[in-house]
Amino acid sequence: MILSNDKPNAALKLDEKQHVEEPLLVQLETLGWTVIRLQQKQEPHESFRENFGQVVLLPKLEEALYNINPFLQPDQVQEVARRITTFSGRNLVENNRQVLRYLLENTTVSVNHDTGQISPSVR
Repeated sequence: MILSNDKPNAALKLDEKQHVEEPLLVQLETLGWTVIRLQQKQEPHESFRENFGQVVLLPKLEEALYNINPFLQPDQVQEVARRITTFSGRNLVENNRQVLRYLLENTTVSVNHDTGQISPSVR
C-alpha cells in the first residue's frame, strides 16, 4: 500500500506484512495458537488448500471438527464442514451471521452412530 499527500516524492510505503500481519501472528502465538509461517512464494497445498481463493482451510476445519466431536463419521464431518462453508444468504452480513451461529450455537447431525442418539450437537 502506498499513501501520498500529493507532494512529489512524499509517498510513504506501508509494509502490511511487518506492520499488521506479523504483530497479529505474534499475538496469536502468545495466546497459544500454532502459527504457520510460509515464504512469500508458496503453493496453495502448503497452506492446506487447493487454491488461494479458498479462505477456509478445509482439511484443518475437518480435523478440528473430528477432534472436538470424535463420534462423527467421515461423511458427517464433511456434511458439517459443507454447512459451515456454503452460504445461502444473499449478502456478506447474512452469511457471516449464519457461520457465527454454527460456531457459537453449534449445529447437529442426524445421529451419533456410537450411541444411537438422534440429532446430537456438533461443536
